[in-house]
Amino acid sequence: MGDWRLKMTPLRERRMARRLFMAAALVSLLCISVRAQQTEPGTLSDAIRFFGHEKSAAEQYGVIFLTVAKDNTGLYVRGIKLYADAKAEFDGLIAELRFDLQSGQDPARSAKFNEALKEAAEKRIAFTSFVSAEVDKLAGARPGLPDVIQAVPELVKAITDAGISIWNAFRQARKENRDAILSELEHLEWRSFADLVKQ
Repeated sequence: MGDWRLKMTPLRERRMARRLFMAAALVSLLCISVRAQQTEPGTLSDAIRFFGHEKSAAEQYGVIFLTVAKDNTGLYVRGIKLYADAKAEFDGLIAELRFDLQSGQDPARSAKFNEALKEAAEKRIAFTSFVSAEVDKLAGARPGLPDVIQAVPELVKAITDAGISIWNAFRQARKENRDAILSELEHLEWRSFADLVKQ
């Protein structure tokens, strides 16, 4: 009897080792699955919030810039141009996204959309970096600038993720919800610099 139990021990060990291996494999697969879900684009509300934040932050940078550059004509003109360039690119990007949604073209597969979002990211960062540098030159108390993404690749990824989220939501939505998405996108266009001056 004792010999039989000794012979079973290696078999039990092999079974236990197999179970442990399978458990480790399952845990590993779960971790991969969780990581994959974390890198997928977010929801429609996340995407709208992102574009809304970009619009609001850029406009706040513009208002702060007005106070910083009011006595320096050269600086003022440079800031207006940078804001206008960034606004044009972001507004163009939103218009192109709306067109792609209405025509059924996946923006992630559009070379024009990818080029437009890269341009929008570069121009927005050029403007906000310019304003931030001017604010840093101020002596004494400095106005607080909104937090923004400061690297082009990160901003390109964020815009891409937002665009994909909007596309996915639009494809799955009913007609009235699609109209609401298109309308919401229209409201995400930046205000003109002249409107910022009136504040």
